[in-house]
Amino acid sequence: MEGIELRKALEEAHPLVGARLSKVHQVGEVFFLRFYRPSGALALDPGAKAFHRTALRPPTPPSPPPFCVLLRSLTGQPLVALEQAGLDRVVRLRFLGGDVVLDLRPRQGDLFLVPRDGEAASFRGGTLRAVDFAAPADPSSGLGPDLRRAAAAHFGHPPGPEELAAFATDLLARAPAGYVYRTGERSTASFFPRPDLGEPRLVLPAFWQALDVQLEGRLGTESARDQATQIARALARRERALAALAAAEGEAQRWPEIQAQADLILTRIADIPRGAAEVVVEGFDGKPVTLHLDPALPPAAQATALYAKAKKLRRRLEGTPIRRRALEEEISRLRALQDLLARRPDLAPYLDGQTQDLASSPKPARTPPRATPRETTVDGFRILIGRSGEENDQLVRAARPDDVWLHARGVPGAHVLIRTDGRPVPREVLVRAAELAAWHSRGRGERKVAVSYTEARYVRKPKGVPPGMVTLLREEVLVVGGDRGP
Repeated sequence: MEGIELRKALEEAHPLVGARLSKVHQVGEVFFLRFYRPSGALALDPGAKAFHRTALRPPTPPSPPPFCVLLRSLTGQPLVALEQAGLDRVVRLRFLGGDVVLDLRPRQGDLFLVPRDGEAASFRGGTLRAVDFAAPADPSSGLGPDLRRAAAAHFGHPPGPEELAAFATDLLARAPAGYVYRTGERSTASFFPRPDLGEPRLVLPAFWQALDVQLEGRLGTESARDQATQIARALARRERALAALAAAEGEAQRWPEIQAQADLILTRIADIPRGAAEVVVEGFDGKPVTLHLDPALPPAAQATALYAKAKKLRRRLEGTPIRRRALEEEISRLRALQDLLARRPDLAPYLDGQTQDLASSPKPARTPPRATPRETTVDGFRILIGRSGEENDQLVRAARPDDVWLHARGVPGAHVLIRTDGRPVPREVLVRAAELAAWHSRGRGERKVAVSYTEARYVRKPKGVPPGMVTLLREEVLVVGGDRGP
């Protein structure tokens, strides 16, 4: 993130000045600071050298890392100010008890806690270099290599100092919007149109929403690596169990032979001396058969034990197909999840529950109740709300092409469907449905939640993806409050 981009991110975050810090979470190298009165959140990402307002709520570790614990000492304090050192890549969050400084200048970005009465602590163990937050903002100083390339594309030639200054001044005067471009294997977020990067993959109302898309992809990649390890271990366990099942099946197939041996002992019991370890008797086909016995047991007791063993092996053999099918289904699901994570690592935070369920020991199968999405009516339009992954899938399957589909963007949540019956949807109905989608998502309670919406004809359920997961061929975004429930 370059200086001018950081300035635009600060402009969007400024409404949180005066809010009180309620929670601090660390996910990988990203710190999420959540506020109330007004509610909202900031993402501080020294690893990717980024800062922005956020609506993301990724799963957090059960115990906070050490530096996260230090930042939590500021919980309950108001955010007094958000400052940038000129147009340099340094941001300061001022609290009553100290400052949080995000320094994106080094080769690796760093985060510092500077208490009012103590020594500064560093996330990476670095030293905070001197910086002047009262320095005047020279517009050209906020242009890094990427924005200079954008300037060259804008002018059609390498710009001179005056052209760069004019370009930077124009960028600073712009109201930030959100543009997401696909560049190679990653996404690039911009607060203004970038024809030099091609056509935008997404156009969003705010720059922070585009940065959320970018961050979501990066967090997904990191989470995907962890989940891939869990899945590989679970696959290895299932494959070992399948191999052990095959070996046990081979032994179980001997049950008729063991039962026949017990029959022969009882039939020839008069010919077997008590305490014999081995004896040759006439078989049922008239040929001699050698029996290996336990000298400590009477022949009748040995026959009883063999009958019990044969019965146990027969039952095991009868249950083997069911167990094999269960293991093969689990292996198939794990491999499908493994393939999905390889293709779409950005989905990893929302697949975490599925990964944990599959990676753990399998639970007894039970028939779930028939899915029935929740339903309400607004101005004569039926609005359906899914209550689980299965219900969300049911909504997608049952949707008519011109129905309107909605879902909170960037966070797990319910699918919402407006039954249009071919009618145009009034703005107030669309907004109410978006509020319900925000309420029935992990963005509940946030002051602003981005909600994707599109006609159902543009919603696709790819083969093999987990319940509730879809892809969109086209989408628009509406920002509503996340505190307006049913």
